[in-house]
Amino acid sequence: MTFYITMAAIISSIVMLVWFAASSDPWRLLIAYSSISTRLLIGVIFIEMVTGVDFISSVALLFLILNTSGTIIAAYFLGVRR
Repeated sequence: MTFYITMAAIISSIVMLVWFAASSDPWRLLIAYSSISTRLLIGVIFIEMVTGVDFISSVALLFLILNTSGTIIAAYFLGVRR
């Protein structure tokens, strides 16, 4: 059951990235990037819960910080470009 949920999340992320990347709007691409990285973060937290390994939460926290800061920086430069 977990395998099917994981595969559905991966496939939907790939479809979303292709769909948003096809348009020429950079804001849609930023939304796709943020959505996919959020799904990856949820996947990392799920792996921590399943395996019980403690250090994965530190990796998830680092990933969250990098994702948030990258999205903010990209949004800033997209806003300046206008």
